Amino acid sequence: MPVSEHRIAPRFKLHAPMFFHRVETSSEEEHKANTINISIHGIYFATEIFLQVGESVEILLGMPARVMGARVGIRRFLGRVTHIESMDAVPGISGIGVHLLYFERVIRAHRIKEATLLFTS
Repeated sequence: MPVSEHRIAPRFKLHAPMFFHRVETSSEEEHKANTINISIHGIYFATEIFLQVGESVEILLGMPARVMGARVGIRRFLGRVTHIESMDAVPGISGIGVHLLYFERVIRAHRIKEATLLFTS
């Protein structure tokens, strides 16, 4: 029986650069990834990093105007992993679905230059 999707917001197939890291660990190691699709409530991306459903992640992403309706610049999001899918086309890579809980406009000072370069190139 197929699972019906209960989406509130439209989803856009966009391959945008992003950084993420686990919130519940003492390490603040950041990992680079690319989004597969984005909505105002969630992000789906591919990574080789092992994550678990329910895990909190912090995501640094330039949310495209196409999704938000206006250019909003770079945001830091807190989200929770909601699902993980095997990406058959690329062994060792998983598709990660994250529900976005909230965002901040503030970017850590040492990341501003890097983030600006990442999202403008």
